[in-house]
Amino acid sequence: MRRHRAGLCAVRFAGLAIGLAAAWMPVGAQTSPALDPDIPPTVVPTGASLDARVTIPIHIDGKGPWNFVIDTGSQRTVIARDLAERLALPARTSVTIISMTGRSEASTVAVPRLGFAGGTIDDIEAPVLEGEHLGAPGLLGLDSLHAKRVTLDFRSGRMAIASSHPRRPVSVDPDTIVVEARRKRGQLILLDSNVNGMRVAIMLDTGTDFSIGNMALRNKLIAKKRAPELLTASLTSVTGGTLSGEVGRIKSVKMGRVNLIDVPVLFVDASPFAELGMADKPALLLGISALRLFDRVAIDFGRGKVDFLLPDASELERTQLAAIIPPKG
Repeated sequence: MRRHRAGLCAVRFAGLAIGLAAAWMPVGAQTSPALDPDIPPTVVPTGASLDARVTIPIHIDGKGPWNFVIDTGSQRTVIARDLAERLALPARTSVTIISMTGRSEASTVAVPRLGFAGGTIDDIEAPVLEGEHLGAPGLLGLDSLHAKRVTLDFRSGRMAIASSHPRRPVSVDPDTIVVEARRKRGQLILLDSNVNGMRVAIMLDTGTDFSIGNMALRNKLIAKKRAPELLTASLTSVTGGTLSGEVGRIKSVKMGRVNLIDVPVLFVDASPFAELGMADKPALLLGISALRLFDRVAIDFGRGKVDFLLPDASELERTQLAAIIPPKG
């Protein structure tokens, strides 16, 4: 990441944190037979994105496709206003949403059938936001992914979405590092994680290009004299709101036996941390730019695990990704 002489940089985030007005799985939602556990996953290209976020082709009621951003930081699937109007989707109600920059009201529309990766989900009520702030026709959130295993293969540029099998062993590459996680409001919080040697709650947010730390993490780093050099920065959320913060490079972000080094992080007083009960606890949302350092990342919401496959040693960028930490004993 470049340092800006003026000490000010602008960062745009796509992540929509919490949809408070409804449960994270819509009432009456059903999956099609294409998502049967015994049917192998459908593999689709991730598509192109202006800011390197991962996208997937989406069909709405048989029309499309449109490339929605896969957003594991959003509890709701979101649609851009121009697309909702183009499809004449029926208006529903008004909901309170929480973006990085705070609470706001948004109208919702009924999405009769959402098709992706060979399967469908029926009867989603999606908040409507401006496409210019989303940076995409829509976001595919946790209400569509909560029972899935999402595999992002950054080397091949492909992605697979399959039903998760909590009780069935998953075959993984022998070089894969598996990190256990706990669930909280649909999010997976990685266990055995720390930043610069301090225990921190880490969540994966594929809807943001940058990584975001809360003020509790910033303050603890400063108190322990482990904080990086910080520059002033501004954040723009999916609702168009802005928020000031500070940006710096974290020396070490450890997840299980994997250690990322020199990770750019923006520290802001973002609303989602408070909604997850983490305003006063050091926490970090790891964005897609950090995840792209791996060959493959598999987020298994059903099993509560995340698999990380490191690149070959010959391709390892030492300034960004440290080697596997040897197991104890």
